[in-house]
Amino acid sequence: MMFNVIVMHGILPEVFLYSTIIPIPKTRNVNLSDSPNYRGIGLSFLYGKLFDNVVLMYYSDKLATSELQFGFKAKSSRSQCTFVLKESLAYYINNNSPVYCTFLDATKAFDRVNYSKLFKLLIRRNLPLLLVRIMLNFYISNFVRVSWCGYFSEYFLATNDVKQGGVLSPVMFCVYLDELLHALSEAKVGCYIGDIFVGALAYADDLVLTAPSANSLWKDVGHMRRVCF
Repeated sequence: MMFNVIVMHGILPEVFLYSTIIPIPKTRNVNLSDSPNYRGIGLSFLYGKLFDNVVLMYYSDKLATSELQFGFKAKSSRSQCTFVLKESLAYYINNNSPVYCTFLDATKAFDRVNYSKLFKLLIRRNLPLLLVRIMLNFYISNFVRVSWCGYFSEYFLATNDVKQGGVLSPVMFCVYLDELLHALSEAKVGCYIGDIFVGALAYADDLVLTAPSANSLWKDVGHMRRVCF
């Protein structure tokens, strides 16, 4: 009944809108006094996570992403992405063709998602507008605080990002990146195996571009910059 009321009125209970960020070191043996070495994991209200799962259950088809994206999908893994990359490079080498690649790791990618662009993409995917309104309300009214050594900061309004640790967040990020992967594929610049485009492969925010020449690789990077900026 609560979820039905939320969908009907497009307004979330206030408790849904508050979350706590726990800073976690990204890797071992890093300088713990340097803030970029931490990843902020958001702890949200339990019913908010349940609501995210309901959205995924009913609208997973509208949130599906390109086969060039291997992150956050069932029966998909980083190993599969690596395998496709290795086989693509081997295909060109075995056919006596040069092959170039560049690896891109977006800095704090989850934290820099632009809300305006994200929700335009969701509307284009024909997600029900009532649901888009709820999600918009959730994101633009998202108040967070930071927990550190048993102490809590004051709550502040988050103006961009999809929360790491959220159920729906990784899927939303992949939707956000999917436009770029489609644009790179349609540019027809990069590596192909037969008629299958393998010139851009992604695992979440990690992206690799491959091309049979340095010039075409540079065109790929240039096209990517135009789409992003």
